[in-house]
Amino acid sequence: MLASPKSVVTQSARSTTAPANACLRGANPPRYRRLTHYRAIAVSEGLSADAVGTSSSGDGPVVEGKVPWYKKPCAFKEIGSLQELEAAISASGNGGRMSVVDFYAGWCACCKSSFPALCRIPTNEFLAQHFNFYKVNIEDADMASFIKAKGVRGIPHVLVFDSDGSDLIGMGASFKKMEVLRKNLDFIARAEGPRDFVLDPNGLVRNR
Repeated sequence: MLASPKSVVTQSARSTTAPANACLRGANPPRYRRLTHYRAIAVSEGLSADAVGTSSSGDGPVVEGKVPWYKKPCAFKEIGSLQELEAAISASGNGGRMSVVDFYAGWCACCKSSFPALCRIPTNEFLAQHFNFYKVNIEDADMASFIKAKGVRGIPHVLVFDSDGSDLIGMGASFKKMEVLRKNLDFIARAEGPRDFVLDPNGLVRNR
């Protein structure tokens, strides 16, 4: 299992800048002593703790009022279990479309900041014709183990699956990468022939 929110964030008591991979680490991250405040940083951006922001407590999701930010209306359908996810992206369940799956956590400040822009992507008519859009809380069921097996080491992160259910490509989904994400999905949707992609140094999808 991936680390809990307490162990994937970085203490800020002794320094003002945290390592780039402090938001979500790989297997067996070091355990930190509990502090009053924790600061989360997404791997995909490597932002400083001040740039990302701090949740009101180190134990729960970042919320606005009484409604958690990730429960607000969004064109991405919420998936609540691994079985539901596997069924949704499968050839028998996707309606012949590719699948875009955003992985997030309620305590992730980077996920919160990208959420409004992310939710607007499925409103693009062309993309909606080619993709189904889902979002998954990594704290649900076996989701953390699932993305770990896919090589994901940071959130927010998007995985794209082909219409036959196979993996296509993954990419960061922080706020600064929303326009790149939209362009990448457009490129994938327009690709002809066998789909085999890589990311170039600028994070843009290209044919292998």
